[in-house]
Amino acid sequence: MIRFRMLVLAALAVVATDALATGPLGFIGETFSEWKERLFGKGHPAPAVVEAPAAGEIKLPTGQPMRVHIRDDAPQRDFPKGTSRYRLIELPEHLDHAAVRLQVLALRNPEGRGKVVLKPLLYVLGDDGTVRAPVEAKPLNLDIRPFRRTRLLACVTLDQVRRFALATTPDAIGKSYETELREAVKAPTKGGFYYATDAVKTRLPFAATGEVILEVTPEDEAGKGC
Repeated sequence: MIRFRMLVLAALAVVATDALATGPLGFIGETFSEWKERLFGKGHPAPAVVEAPAAGEIKLPTGQPMRVHIRDDAPQRDFPKGTSRYRLIELPEHLDHAAVRLQVLALRNPEGRGKVVLKPLLYVLGDDGTVRAPVEAKPLNLDIRPFRRTRLLACVTLDQVRRFALATTPDAIGKSYETELREAVKAPTKGGFYYATDAVKTRLPFAATGEVILEVTPEDEAGKGC
């Protein structure tokens, strides 16, 4: 019975997430499911995900999804949004315009129950090592399904990029990603009674480390690809 209720709640989450995503996606006439299929599903054929090296600079071919780990032993430096552990990504060539697809994977909370996620920021680096203003991966769209790993999906665009850092911000630590999977419902029934359900919410604390699947594609124009 408990397993059945979990499956029902997960199914409701998928449906409700479509409705919640109509805010950022509705203006282009696209639901969350359509957006997810186009960028992360069969509508976007891509090679199988490969693992990034555990340490050092990461050479990321365009069009190749790669799982990047930011662990406790990752390098650390000061960024415009604060000190953060990070991984340095290098593309095969300079791109005038690029789209970056991000899948933030939920990991077991090492300090307690539940799952945690990384709040990703991308910092484009100049040839001289200077750091440009951060690009935040937002909106982060929740993808939760039965027997599948929970993840947050995002897509951002970068211009004039060859190297960038995947990092986070210390301001996020102690805060959480929160979304309402199902709003509270109250409705009359034919017998004169009222049917009511409580709101269902999900909460994923932000951590200083995490896992992100990155995929970069070159684009012809600024702002395209997402």
